[in-house]
Amino acid sequence: MDLKGKKVVVVGLGVTGRDTARFLRDRGAQVWVTESRDEEQARAAADELRALGIRVEIGGHTEEFCRGAALVVPSPGVPPEALPLRVATAGGVPVVSEIELAFQETGHRRIIAITGTNGKTTTTALVGHLLSEAGMSAAVCGNIGNTFIAEATRLTAETWAVIEVSSFQLEHIDRFSPRIGVCLNVTPDHLDRYQSMEEYFRAKARLFARQEATDWAVLNKDSDYCRRIWSGTKARVVGFSRRDTEDGVFLSGTTIVSCVNGPREIADLSETRLIGAGNAENMLACAAVGLILGISPATIRRALQTFQPLAHRMEVVRHLDGVAYVNDSKSTTPDSVRNALESFPQAGKVVLILGGRGKGCSFEGLAALVTERVKCLILIG
Repeated sequence: MDLKGKKVVVVGLGVTGRDTARFLRDRGAQVWVTESRDEEQARAAADELRALGIRVEIGGHTEEFCRGAALVVPSPGVPPEALPLRVATAGGVPVVSEIELAFQETGHRRIIAITGTNGKTTTTALVGHLLSEAGMSAAVCGNIGNTFIAEATRLTAETWAVIEVSSFQLEHIDRFSPRIGVCLNVTPDHLDRYQSMEEYFRAKARLFARQEATDWAVLNKDSDYCRRIWSGTKARVVGFSRRDTEDGVFLSGTTIVSCVNGPREIADLSETRLIGAGNAENMLACAAVGLILGISPATIRRALQTFQPLAHRMEVVRHLDGVAYVNDSKSTTPDSVRNALESFPQAGKVVLILGGRGKGCSFEGLAALVTERVKCLILIG
């Protein structure tokens, strides 16, 4: 798209909004940034962008500021009912996410995009680590922290962009299409934003909509929603499973086994620092990506063995007097709590600290497992 001299409205002054504004400015667009907050951090960000000749409003969105745009780029956290999006929709103005804008503007297709309700960040970091172990050029970005749009201008033709993508980012894509798309799972989340699980699922499934027969999809065979993606994708599929040992990549006991290009053992879970059922699935998905890329089982095994668990994600922070202290504070859905509890099979041995927002999810399904596994339940927040 030719944006030179055209007004583009960016919604949000967070990292994504600021990186998007700079990206557009460098391409000659007239950039206008609107932010609902008015606090010290927002004011500092606004001053930074104004120094670059970018127009900024903070403390609320106004129709006058948003009118006349040729394009609107919302940050991932912007709700669909936000005024700039309503103005764009009413005026027939295209709305695209940051990943879509970067994809269209740079044409970079050497992309491994990873989505799912749980496990995205760990799997994205793990795949990036695997590529590094294999001597391949990779840039880890997306919802994990540094944005794809900031990395996109630095990517070479040989570099794989390993991108964590959320449902929010996928809502406003059109042509975005990874060479390898990964869906780890789809379980209830963000139901304070989406009207139903079906709507949430459709946002996730958009990742695979533009893939072609030469692309790859890595999908969780244990997920009904992932199997629906499988039935509708044009891409070649490698499935992974903790239960189904027929094909793809799966667990045999505690051993990761691949039937991709012939049966072979990859690694044993006990050789890694990652614990829990969720992390087992993350490693299965990573192994599948590695095999698609032609990385040897020995290198995949070494990457799994040497990967350092990320903070706040089934992170064993200390053992003291026979007690393991595990920080899983990034576990923000009932399903991820279930995965965590199922990782500790001893009945009545867990002290569980829970807090945060419900996000429209039901916790009823956790009751029996909490009763069975939890010795003491502490509720905060």
